[in-house]
Amino acid sequence: MQGSSSISSSSVDAPTPRCHCGVKSPIRTAWKCDYPGKRFYGCSGYRTSRKCLFFQWYDPEPPARYSDIIRRLLETNKGIRSENTELKKTRQELLDELHSLQQSVHETRADLEAAIAASTAMEDNMLASVATTRRRGVLIMVLISVIIFVDLIVLALCFQSN
Repeated sequence: MQGSSSISSSSVDAPTPRCHCGVKSPIRTAWKCDYPGKRFYGCSGYRTSRKCLFFQWYDPEPPARYSDIIRRLLETNKGIRSENTELKKTRQELLDELHSLQQSVHETRADLEAAIAASTAMEDNMLASVATTRRRGVLIMVLISVIIFVDLIVLALCFQSN
């Protein structure tokens, strides 16, 4: 039998049959076959190294509507699981993108801080240059004043000697 099944414990009025191995067979529930939700007896060594293929239905044939409903529920469940997988993938992609953006913000912040520091240093140099230029301008004005004063003295002395 292909598909999935699960073991369920239930009180059964009839004696539990034994499989070909001689072991009592637990009741299982079929989920992935043509009989979703239908219970059956199966070997307790199912999915082990034992290769006993004992199988016997426990439940009578369910109504077609019952099987259809369970089949649709299983399909819906499969769709939801698929969508959940896609959502997890999208979530991881978004987390990766967020990490990348955070790294970019960190790098940009560092670049901005370096640019601000360089700009501040340039401003300090310009202010120092302006102060030096002002001092030189004052010195030049003083020298021109001294030269004019000396020229006036020389002119005055020239007029006095004449």
